[in-house]
Amino acid sequence: MLPRLAPSRARCFPPLLAAALILCAASALGQEDPEKNPFADPDMKPAYTPQCHEIRALTKDRETGDTRIDFSVTGPLALVHSDGTLAYLGLCGTPPDPKVLCVTYQTNDLKVGDVVTVAGGYSRPNPDFIVLDPCLAQRPDEPIR
Repeated sequence: MLPRLAPSRARCFPPLLAAALILCAASALGQEDPEKNPFADPDMKPAYTPQCHEIRALTKDRETGDTRIDFSVTGPLALVHSDGTLAYLGLCGTPPDPKVLCVTYQTNDLKVGDVVTVAGGYSRPNPDFIVLDPCLAQRPDEPIR
């Protein structure tokens, strides 16, 4: 048998219950794992830098909006190319991972096979291709520039 609440307390219970349910629902909705968030405001370091094999799941359903958002990933370079004006660094892309292209100004003597961390303005032209422009690249053991 459940205890009965005094009439004055019974009237207070529904608003308190509603408030508690709203707080629980709000905290559940905001439980995107902040430690696994590879996105950040422009020119800020993301809380987490994933490896190539993690990026499809971490970027799923992430739209490219009107506002710049930065993204970061670490992996071995599969492409290093310069046209004299811009440098293009490609990494990831082994199926099912999307390819990542970092558009920057210099190759900084990076070579295919070097492991780098790239970070820059995120865009997603299609599900299998991420472009970071502008982008910075560095070896993971280098101090942040």
